[in-house]
Amino acid sequence: MTIFASISGSRPDRPARPSARGRFRLAALVALVAALCLLLPDLRPGNVADFGPVSALAQNGRPIVQPGDSRNSNFHPLSPLLRLFGVENSRRRTRIQEREPRQRLQPSREPARPVVVEVPKEADARVVLVVGDGLAGELAEGLEATYSEVPSVRVDSLSIADAGLAGAGAATLGDRVRGIIQGRRVAAIVVLIGSLDVRDITTETGTAPFRSKAWNALYGQRIGDLIGAARAQRTPVVWVGLPPPKGVARRNDFAHINTVAKQRAEAANAIYVDVWDVFLDENGGYTSYGPDVEGTRRQLRSADGIGFTWHGRRKIAFFAERSIARILGSSGAFAFEGVEDDPNFIVLTGRQGAPETVLAGGENARNAPVVDTPQYQLIVQGTPIAPQNGRVDDFRSAAP
Repeated sequence: MTIFASISGSRPDRPARPSARGRFRLAALVALVAALCLLLPDLRPGNVADFGPVSALAQNGRPIVQPGDSRNSNFHPLSPLLRLFGVENSRRRTRIQEREPRQRLQPSREPARPVVVEVPKEADARVVLVVGDGLAGELAEGLEATYSEVPSVRVDSLSIADAGLAGAGAATLGDRVRGIIQGRRVAAIVVLIGSLDVRDITTETGTAPFRSKAWNALYGQRIGDLIGAARAQRTPVVWVGLPPPKGVARRNDFAHINTVAKQRAEAANAIYVDVWDVFLDENGGYTSYGPDVEGTRRQLRSADGIGFTWHGRRKIAFFAERSIARILGSSGAFAFEGVEDDPNFIVLTGRQGAPETVLAGGENARNAPVVDTPQYQLIVQGTPIAPQNGRVDDFRSAAP
């Protein structure tokens, strides 16, 4: 110790050497670290330590890591000491890939239109011409399916997507109808129009606001002109009313158009088909679903709340065909075999005769009751017929 002191005292600028005890502690620490390195698993890249039984695997083939489990992470209890001696833990953390979010359920789309196979039509088949806007095109598709197995009836369509009677093209539509039916065997014209007519009518003299008296008069006149274009060739007209749309305000507008159309169509001797109630629910509100022609509950209206799905087209065509049958008679979709097309032969599900405006038994009727006869006394004067003995209506001998 004396020598060490003297040496250190003679060279104060040199650092003191560690003592033998210090060197022993350093050697022991190095030996301990070397022993721990031999006991630890191989730290080469890609190797994983096995600290126990085989871990459970997830569906993706990776071990399930429990809370506090460091077997599959890059943490090592001696990492600071290993870095001190130049040993680097090269294992990398494997991130669990997050699953892609599930795709949102898409709304059920309308089933594709079934393939309608039409039987060959006869050369002299009568034509049902459907005229109007986009709704008329959908009605024509339903009628085509309705008459697909009737060789004597063919359905043609004059459907213009932006057609209407409140715009400037109302006269053009009538001219096109007149040109189509001229020289052709058109048995009936079915009109469905008005879904785009919720607007003012502009003329050369001014503008008529929607729902005003001037608008009603102009719109009714244009309905009459369209029917007149068809009746010029003595072609019967079936006017189909608008269906109820989605939305209270729009539904009120469509109802107003139907009111004007019904009054003017019936005044022009056209057959008016009211389909308003058949597309409402039991409470009188709008509904997209309802029974189809076979009674099965299906979606009948399209997403826009105006148009129809395939089943809805078949349903509106069903009600239109009932009125068309009054014109086509036994050649309709529900004709009876063996029954001739006789206007005097009435079939309950077929011809009902032409749409007449005068009831039987009018002023010129031949079976008018003769004066001073029992028939005249009963029907005209209202005098009861005298009772006769033994008849069930003889109550004279009945007990009081």
